Amino acid sequence: MPKLNHLLENNQNWVKSITEENADFFHLPVDEQKPSYLWIGCSDSRIPANAATGLMPGELFVHRNIANSRHSFGFELSVGHSICD
Repeated sequence: MPKLNHLLENNQNWVKSITEENADFFHLPVDEQKPSYLWIGCSDSRIPANAATGLMPGELFVHRNIANSRHSFGFELSVGHSICD
């Protein structure tokens, strides 16, 4: 796992920076998540959906696929999950 150590370190640094900004950040979504928006986007990993929309993680339900296609089984599951209350 030596090749992945930098990912684990980056994650630890990210967690630290988030909790310094908001100590309850990781406890808030534990109760319940009910995003108001469904983002259907390309699998392109360069732009996180929440960053592109100015929302915090957990405020946006994200479905990513190839070429923003709505013709996939995963798409139907995402829509169903996002609108069912």
